[in-house]
Amino acid sequence: MYLAEDRILCFEIVTKKKESWTLKYVKSAKAATDVPATVPEFISQRRRWLNGSLFASIHATVFFFRIWTSGQNFFRKIVLQIEFIYNAVQLLFTWTSLANFYLAFFFLISSATKTGPKNAFNFLNKSAGSYVFDVFLDLYICLLFVVLVCSLGNRPQGSRWTYLTAIILFGICNLITMWCAGYTVYLAVPHNVDGWKNIGDLIQHNRTLQDIVIALLATYGLYFISSFMHFEPWHMFTSFAQYMFLLPSYVNILMMYAMCNLHDVTWGTKGDNGAAKDLGGAKKVKNEDGKEMLEVELPTAREDVDQLWVAARNSLKIKPPPEKESRDAATKQADHDRNSRTNVVLAWVGSNM
Repeated sequence: MYLAEDRILCFEIVTKKKESWTLKYVKSAKAATDVPATVPEFISQRRRWLNGSLFASIHATVFFFRIWTSGQNFFRKIVLQIEFIYNAVQLLFTWTSLANFYLAFFFLISSATKTGPKNAFNFLNKSAGSYVFDVFLDLYICLLFVVLVCSLGNRPQGSRWTYLTAIILFGICNLITMWCAGYTVYLAVPHNVDGWKNIGDLIQHNRTLQDIVIALLATYGLYFISSFMHFEPWHMFTSFAQYMFLLPSYVNILMMYAMCNLHDVTWGTKGDNGAAKDLGGAKKVKNEDGKEMLEVELPTAREDVDQLWVAARNSLKIKPPPEKESRDAATKQADHDRNSRTNVVLAWVGSNM
């Protein structure tokens, strides 16, 4: 299970031996959630989600053969087997996402900042492109190192300003990348109306334009197409710009923190950042024969069950007051000590580079 109980449960249901259970998508189902309101809460939540997704993908990839011992029909087994292969490939790309994003950043900027008349930053200065490339490449690598050190030793709640600064700087790096990508597209397309008259022939013979069109359709084009297919495209117009600005942080900060804290199985949000000390109503007791057993308190009478259900339903109707996260003195001191150590390590390494 390990932080992926819902996904593992779905996998076990579909691949249950000699059974043909299926999962159904219910579009009319509604859900409400208490979203993270701060950067530390967001990082902690995504740590749980990303690690849960990783463990679930590994579980499904390792035990893919269970589909062939289930009771699903042959056609469905073939389709699910294709899906498992797709998940295995996606798992490989997820594992190397840090390098993939850096390589995209490197090649897009390096190709658009070469010295010459086609430099993307000639409007600043003829030699500005090389300076932009060097500055942002060093900045990108330094940010990766800072996030790595913070992720290994600091809680997000104790280094919120460091993470927030890294998010903003990564966003600026992505803006530069998008500018270089847009400038590359501008150079690849005709700059007059006559050049666009035969667009089919243009796409067929312009290799640069082909690569750009395929890349855009395979990524952002699919976002828009799938949104319109579900008749819910509005978030693409209200949130797409913010998503693009935060995209490097999803890969470089959230993935880095998640991988550096694989051992953390806490819930991660709304102040739950420590190991659970209360395991609920189950207690270990000894029976009359002296044997150890578990004693669990459960409502058995129908009236008690109905009463609990009504109470739970009524409590959901009342919006809970916002909870302000607070740290006790010991936690604040521990965060301060970790943050001091991180600052010393960064200063020491930075002065020796």
